[in-house]
Amino acid sequence: MTFKDLDEFFDPTLKLPVGGKTYVIPPPSGEVGLLCQRLMHAGLAAQTGQDVDEEGLTKLAEAVLDDDQEKDLYRRILGPVWDELFTDKVLWPKIQHVGQTALIWVAAGLEAAAKHWESGPEGEAQAPTRTAASAATSTRARGSATGTTRKTASRGKAAGSRGMTS
Repeated sequence: MTFKDLDEFFDPTLKLPVGGKTYVIPPPSGEVGLLCQRLMHAGLAAQTGQDVDEEGLTKLAEAVLDDDQEKDLYRRILGPVWDELFTDKVLWPKIQHVGQTALIWVAAGLEAAAKHWESGPEGEAQAPTRTAASAATSTRARGSATGTTRKTASRGKAAGSRGMTS
C-alpha cells in the first residue's frame, strides 16, 4: 500500500475570518504545541477538581500565566498573524478571541476551535467534553485573555481544547 503525499490533502493552517478578511494562522512549532497541551491539561485537572499529584501541581503552577505571559503566548501561537491583526487595527477583544480560538485549535483540534469561535467573545457556548475533543478543556476564567488559569481557586466557564501540554 502506498500513501498519498500529505501535502495533497492536509492543511496545517487555521483560517479565521475577521471583518471581511481571512487571517491564516500557521501551525505552531512543536515547542509551542506542547506548551498549549500542558496548559490545557493542567486547566482541565484544576477545573474538574481532580486530585492532582505533586507533579501535576507543579505543572499547574507552571501553567498559570500573568497578562504579559498570556500576550506572549498569543504571539507565539499566532505567529505573523499577531502583527497583522495590530496593523489592521483589529480591536483587542477580537484579537483575544482569535488567540483563544487558535490556542484551542492547537490543543484540542479544529472541531473544538470552531465551537469556541462560534461562541463569541464571551465564550458562552458549551465547551466540548473531554471525550469529544479527546483531550481537555481550558479553564478560561472571565478575566483571562488566553483561556489560562489565574492564581485563584475559582474557575470560569470552560473553553474547549485538544489537550495540549507543555
